[in-house]
This record gives sequence, structure tokens and C-alpha cells, in this order.
Amino acid sequence: KDYFPALTGIRAIAAYMVYIHHFNPFKAPIFGQSVHDFFNEFHVGVTIFFVLSGFLITYQYFDTYNLNLKKYFVNRFSRIYPMYFILTTILFLLSINNQNIYIYILNITFIRGFFNDYKFTGIGQGWSLTVEEMFYFLAPLFFILIKRNRLMFLVLPMFFIGFGFVLVTIFSQFSLHSFMNSYSFMLDFTFFGRCIEFFTGIALALFVKKYSASLKTKYITHIGILFIFLCVLSLSNLKYQDHFGTDTTLGKVINTFFLPILGIAPLFWGLINEKTRISKILGSTIFSVLGKSSYVFYLIHMGFLANFLSVYLSHNYIVLFVSLNIVAVILYLYVEEPINIFLRKKF
Repeated sequence: KDYFPALTGIRAIAAYMVYIHHFNPFKAPIFGQSVHDFFNEFHVGVTIFFVLSGFLITYQYFDTYNLNLKKYFVNRFSRIYPMYFILTTILFLLSINNQNIYIYILNITFIRGFFNDYKFTGIGQGWSLTVEEMFYFLAPLFFILIKRNRLMFLVLPMFFIGFGFVLVTIFSQFSLHSFMNSYSFMLDFTFFGRCIEFFTGIALALFVKKYSASLKTKYITHIGILFIFLCVLSLSNLKYQDHFGTDTTLGKVINTFFLPILGIAPLFWGLINEKTRISKILGSTIFSVLGKSSYVFYLIHMGFLANFLSVYLSHNYIVLFVSLNIVAVILYLYVEEPINIFLRKKF
């Protein structure tokens, strides 16, 4: 009962949305500017990942009394770090110099996610892992506080957002290599600004635990999809010049508040609690494999491996997409998962 097949499948969809965002095939001269701008906002796949992380960690660990912190952190480390470390190290070995050693250290420690100038260095899309790891680190504390007082659902996100503003106010006065130097950076790229997405997942997990057996619904899956569509459409209409919709204040509110609460959370509830064609497809064997390998796909879809495949295999968008999926599945089966299992058994 602790495994939701459709939510594994949705991981693949989220990764593919980020891929479309980075390599938008819907070119404006062919499909029109509005269509191009709509798919340009598919970075919201990251928002789906954040809500999903909040949900899964809470569903698995919230009711575990006397949580074994060593086991918890080993599990999280084994799941995320090895593949990231391997790919990051290979990347920097291919272009090593004195400056890169400093940036390499920032990357393998996830610290780069706190620096505006370095957030896209190394595996560029890996900036989101700093956000994820901060949540993993703080989640046990969140669970303790929420168990003591449910008001912490409101207090904790407000505290972290406020604390983020305080940090930027302080550090923007100093020249610290762009460390927390911008309110926009803090809201878009750090846990302080994205914490509501994780707390939405936490709230959904506790709601599912309490009401999943008794509360039966219809069409919530489709309502969630509709609101996700409307949020992405709104972001695309807020876009200006070369900026994204999330570069506006309203866009940030839509992406980190309305999208998780009104779109993603209902979609997840529907995928868990409703038997639909969508849940059946996402829960299928092929989507299970694609979902489990989606983390590797996310790490390799942009960077040296994608560039290599593009140069030596094909520049065709579809061929590259299929090739990246094949490589991701192979790396998952023969590198990521074996290392994950070994580390869990070892430690």
C-alpha cells in the first residue's frame, strides 16, 4: 500500500516536461509564439518533483516513531548522491583547470545552489538537488514539529520564506560571490522560496493517510490536469521579452502556490484514489521503468552526454529523446540501482 505506481509514472512526465522546456521543439515560426511560450513554461516539471518529494517522504516516514536517522539519511544519500557525483566528476574531468576545482567542490557538496552565479554550473539542472537535499535534511524536524502542533503547516513555510528574505537582505550587502544576493534568486532557486511546494506534498500525504480509504472521488484527476494547464497558460501569458512568466511577482505566486495546491495535489490524489485511463497508463510497466530511470534522465538530458549523443548520433529531437531514455534506463539498471542497493546494505 506504500507504493503508488501512477506516481512513479508521473516522475517520467515531470522529467520530460523539463526536457521540453530546455529543448522546446515548438518553434514560434512554425507553431506560433503563444504555443512556443506555453511549452517554454514546462519548467513546472520541477514543481511537480518538489511536491512529489514532499508527499513520498512524508507518506513513508511520518508515522515512523523513533525514526532511525542513520537509516533515513543513508537511504536518501544512496538514492540521490552517487549518480550525481559520478556524472559531475566526469564532467569536470573533461574540462579540468584551477578555477574548475573550486566550482567542482561547490557542485559535489550541493553548495552551488546557494550562489546565484554558480547555480547552473556543472550539471546545470542539478540546482534543484540543493533544494531537494535541504528538504531531506529538515524533514525529520518538520515531522516532529507538525506532530506536536498542526499549525506548523502554516508557521514553517512562513518562517522559511521570511528567513530567506532576511538572508538576502543581509548577504546582498557583501561581495560573497553572489551568495544569496537576490530576492528573485531566493524565491526561484532555493528551498526558502520553494518550501510551499514541499509542504503541499506533506499535507497531501497526511490527507491521503487519513481519508484515502473513506473518501471516494471522481474527476479530481482531470480537475488537477485542468488547473495545471491553466497555471502554465497563465505563466506563458505573463512572459515578457526573453523572461519567463515566473520572473514576474504574480508568476512566482502561481508557480509556488496555486500550481502545487490547486493543480498538482489534486492530480496526485486522483492518481492515487481514482481508477482512470490516465492512472492506468502511468502505472503501466513501461512508465514504471521510465519513472524509475527519470532521475538519471533528468541529470543527463542536458550536458556533456546529451551533447555527445547529439553530435555523434543525431540532432533530431525525437531520436535524441529516445536515445537519452535508453541510456537513462541502462544507467539506472546497471549503475544507479546496484550502487543504491550496495550502500543501503553496507551502511
